[in-house]
Amino acid sequence: MGKITEPIAKAASPVFGLDPIVTIFIFSAFLTIVIALINKFAVNRKVMKEIKTKMTEVKENLSKAQKDKNTEEVNKYMGEYMKINGEFMKQQFKSLLISIVFIMLFLPVLNLKYGGDKQNGIYPVIVAQLPFSLPFIGNSIGWLFWYIIVSLSISVAFKKIIGE
Repeated sequence: MGKITEPIAKAASPVFGLDPIVTIFIFSAFLTIVIALINKFAVNRKVMKEIKTKMTEVKENLSKAQKDKNTEEVNKYMGEYMKINGEFMKQQFKSLLISIVFIMLFLPVLNLKYGGDKQNGIYPVIVAQLPFSLPFIGNSIGWLFWYIIVSLSISVAFKKIIGE
């Protein structure tokens, strides 16, 4: 285990004593909420709203210029749209970088605990049995698939709670 993830694994050891489905639910909920809060506070909502408004205006002008077959106007609005889209991406990139750090700290801990190691004959932990079979997945899911399901569900609910 890495030097950075060891303290996380030690701090989470009481949680690892629970059923894997509960442990991964707790990790997923924690990470999802932290990432949503990072996104809420790292991204300037006022600036994002202004950028989206500009993008909508430029898109409408671009569509009109395309209908009128005005190549000069199309190029002008396309360049403007690309510039505004760059600003939009820059705003979102800040929260993405911070979120990646958190993900890189916590997911390896889960993988070490539940992922398995085929070289040493340790197989991945089956977290849940499905009552049906899914293509490419089968009727059981591992920690990562369960993490994704929980994360998506909590993300939608938590974003509504915090008004995002």
